[in-house]
Amino acid sequence: MKQKIAFLYLNTGGGHVAPARALATRIAERYAEDCDTVLFNGFDRSMVLSRFVFEEGYKITSNYFEPGYVLFYQLTSLSHNIRTGNYFVSLKGLPRLVRFLREEGITKVVCLHEVLIIMARRAIDRVNPAIRLITLVTDPFTAHPLWFYEKKLDLVVFSEKLRKEAIERHGFPPDRLHVFPFILNTLYDTRYDDGQILAARRKLGIPDGKKVILVAGGGEGLRGAERIVRHFVKLRRDEILAVVCGRNRLLRRQTRHIVERSGANNVLVFGFVDFMADLLNIADAVITKGGASTVLEVLATGKPIIFSTYIRGQELGNVLYAVYNGVGWYIKKPRDILEKAFTLTEDDALRGRLREKIDSLGIRNGLEEMASFIHEG
Repeated sequence: MKQKIAFLYLNTGGGHVAPARALATRIAERYAEDCDTVLFNGFDRSMVLSRFVFEEGYKITSNYFEPGYVLFYQLTSLSHNIRTGNYFVSLKGLPRLVRFLREEGITKVVCLHEVLIIMARRAIDRVNPAIRLITLVTDPFTAHPLWFYEKKLDLVVFSEKLRKEAIERHGFPPDRLHVFPFILNTLYDTRYDDGQILAARRKLGIPDGKKVILVAGGGEGLRGAERIVRHFVKLRRDEILAVVCGRNRLLRRQTRHIVERSGANNVLVFGFVDFMADLLNIADAVITKGGASTVLEVLATGKPIIFSTYIRGQELGNVLYAVYNGVGWYIKKPRDILEKAFTLTEDDALRGRLREKIDSLGIRNGLEEMASFIHEG
């Protein structure tokens, strides 16, 4: 019998969508003869309140009102609030998911968002309890308690730290826990050689020999990036500053306005890009936030990380991982952030030593292993 595997996600940052797409695509390619895959957004257009709270609310609070996000994160960690939240999400979400499982003939479900786990378990129990439910905890080092609330499933984590916490703090059955390397885009499996770096620089119009400082923060851009740009143009430095604003149109307008007013010709401003691997591989210094995918992609290219911000709660562990291993710094003030970046651009030997430290961490892509586990399990 041919398998049909559903990947459940929400549009709350790229950290949930990207691994869902990567796994679905890889499994469909590798096991085309006996397996089909399908992506399923847990919230459709009719779920206006749920989408506003979990999608728009995430974007607004994480970028502009972090205390609101932290409060929401803490409140939703409580068991009573978990049950209440699931009730409202399931009002429209559960019947829709049940229909989807039946109509598509789904044989296995992979859940990549904590908000959907309880609803997925209930939908499966209504349709066919034999359908296997696998949940991937997309936060590798610090995870919301909701990930561990439902125990009737197989849980995949991306660090020994989280495996230990799942057992000791949340009482998760050890025999249902599985540890794999973090899932990365295959573009980060191999670092660019000199020829590829030269080609990427020329494609982006960056002169040979110019040092590059990259400012990026995932799909929604980096909170406070405009302050870093403002300070950079005042210094009249020789480096190229590449700023990726993602889908954040306000940040893009602000940044371009600063650049135009200053007359600076060494600042490149991008919106949402599909060439982040190029930018990371040519960068001499990277300023970013604490998102898991971003952190591990930067490290996979052999670059240390300057954190200017992170979302308290889910991203703390990612920052601590880099800082405690000596391959990252958390710095708040734009002046100090840029001073650290200039130290990196000016010292080739320092960058070499940091690259060796990063190599010792043994970061590798878990995509193939995860694809095999999901298909065979």
